[in-house]
Amino acid sequence: MTDAREYGGRGATGVWLVSARGSVATATIAGAAALRAGLVRPSGCVTARRELACLDLPRFDDLVFGGHDTARSSLLERAEELAERGAMPPGLPRLVRDALLAAEEEIRPGATRGGGPRAQRETIRSLTDDLVAFRRRWGLERVVVVNVAPPDPAVPPHPAHASLPALRKALAAGEDVLPDSALYACAALSADCPYVDFAASAALLLPAVRELAAERGMPYAGRAGRAGEALLRSVSAPMFARRAAERTRLVPVPAGEGDGGRWASRPAHEEVSVEGFLGVRVTLRLDWQGCEPALAAPLVLDLARLMALADRAGAEGPVSELAFFFDDPVAEGPAGADRSPAERYAALVAWAHGLHVPV
Repeated sequence: MTDAREYGGRGATGVWLVSARGSVATATIAGAAALRAGLVRPSGCVTARRELACLDLPRFDDLVFGGHDTARSSLLERAEELAERGAMPPGLPRLVRDALLAAEEEIRPGATRGGGPRAQRETIRSLTDDLVAFRRRWGLERVVVVNVAPPDPAVPPHPAHASLPALRKALAAGEDVLPDSALYACAALSADCPYVDFAASAALLLPAVRELAAERGMPYAGRAGRAGEALLRSVSAPMFARRAAERTRLVPVPAGEGDGGRWASRPAHEEVSVEGFLGVRVTLRLDWQGCEPALAAPLVLDLARLMALADRAGAEGPVSELAFFFDDPVAEGPAGADRSPAERYAALVAWAHGLHVPV
């Protein structure tokens, strides 16, 4: 088997996962351990491609995992469950057991609602302390926080979202104004950690959170990681647009039955409906059947490694060049909405090679 050391550079980097016992986080931690042990090849890892593998990225065996979660099941139990459902090889949890147990020791209680007066301000402080202690305990060069939690419920607008001073005033008054994702984002930025929103959360949409990133000089990227059906959509829509097809739209189709629970997510069905020449409508049906955690995990590893490199190079604010990985990237602007995956990938490679990283 190929030694994972072939695919990276140097630097001890922490990867702190929000929803650390979830399916995506478990697949990420188990996958990194399998790469370290040479049990698998880095299939699906963009940073293992020739154009990026030559960069001075943290090696897979230089990644140290921890995270926040409120779930009670352990990483090992979740890995065994994923193996039973076909999301990873049946024997893998046993082979990477030590790595899963080590990461389990670094998981801390996540944010919970209903904690009484000043709960959110104190929650942010507690989450921040967890990150600082993790960095010190392992002597890490840096810690990248990646949110892989389910999306937040709809967030009611609040005046405190509009600016950092307004947010601080509301939190000091004991107001409950932030979605959970923003609590984790504020904690990450307050602990001087680069932040990646792989979920479709509201955190990076709030001006107050972006102001905090600017104040701390931290890079961030997101949102809505592009895995599975979102990837197919990203290819099909620009394709039809470049053929000058009009009124392209996506039509969800109810999913049929799965294949006996083998997959970690049910088959997804969508139709791309296009109005072509002479008003003739063309419909392309996309049937996507796959394991979402296995598709997302290598991208989480990619983002952690690339954000570590960006932070090392002194990047600040939104890293729009990471739009390649997201379905709804922040700060890309209207001009980038129609860029194809190939164009976004080219921009990613050019950006990564243009970083000035201290020796």
